[in-house]
Amino acid sequence: MPSQFRVALSVTRGNAREFELWRNGLRPLFAMDALDAASRSSFAIEATSYQFSDVAVVSGRSSAALFQRGPLMIARGGLDHICVLIYTQGGCSLDLEGRSAEVHAGDACFLDLSRPVTLRAPDYASLTLILPRATLQAYVADLDALHGRILRKSHPLNAMLVSHLQMLFAQAPTLNAADGAVAAKGAAALVAAFVGASEDGRDLIARSKPAATLPTFRQHIEKHLGDLDLGPDSLCQRFGVSRATLFRAFEPMGGVRRYILQRRLARARRLIVDPADAHRRVGSIALQCGFGNTSVFSRAFQSAFGLSPTELRAAQASGELSEAAFSGDQGFASMGRWLLGLDSSGP
Repeated sequence: MPSQFRVALSVTRGNAREFELWRNGLRPLFAMDALDAASRSSFAIEATSYQFSDVAVVSGRSSAALFQRGPLMIARGGLDHICVLIYTQGGCSLDLEGRSAEVHAGDACFLDLSRPVTLRAPDYASLTLILPRATLQAYVADLDALHGRILRKSHPLNAMLVSHLQMLFAQAPTLNAADGAVAAKGAAALVAAFVGASEDGRDLIARSKPAATLPTFRQHIEKHLGDLDLGPDSLCQRFGVSRATLFRAFEPMGGVRRYILQRRLARARRLIVDPADAHRRVGSIALQCGFGNTSVFSRAFQSAFGLSPTELRAAQASGELSEAAFSGDQGFASMGRWLLGLDSSGP
């Protein structure tokens, strides 16, 4: 059965209304704008997306644009997807948690949508695959190190990945959800081959034994986020590894303590905005997520998401976190829900 979920959208050059519809439809993923007022008045874009359950492939071309994904947007959406972005024309400048990089035509870059990023792109054409972290998890040992990695055009695996995604998009009209999932796994295997290739001696060390045990560490952490004593000492004792080994494994993610804090905060955010937990006190949620001190939790939450737990809950209750919708423009309004493969319900 052919794919049931396809959307083709465009912004006519200089059409202010369509431009705002596009910006609002994309808002669950990125805060987007033209680079300046002059660029906004002449902005144009064409994009076509195919969705297969929770995987999507998108092809398009656009005027110069700025894309931002910050802590508050991450808090609002809670997306746990990876974006594989290939510029067939143009490129972009990346700002990722204090690091900067340049992506050129023909390069592929990898973005973790659960982490902040800013992209500045001149006029460009691109091919994008968005897939759940879980799809890549089975193939990539240190997935958290993927954010901002660039597979240069000159790399032997680049041509294979680009060809795979081009073929996926070309055949998308004839594929069903199962076919799309298989194609996504093929892309995941290619990504894993790239990530596993050591670029220097330090990478080789970090990706040997620690890489093999990192998924086990992460699974244990996820199951025990509520344990107040969860930390380097308990992990070393549980798995019989040295602190040096543990720290090397989590080095690409900013360290084991930072990783545990991020996962605890992510779980707390989900509980704070969940209507089923609206009756619970913030302190109760903090304790469930491994914070023994509510004040410490609130400060960490505010720092990570730009809102206190109480403010985020109030915004959720008032509807301020709901995505925009425009009656009579179903394509644009539904784009934020499923254009990039994040909602299997279709328009």
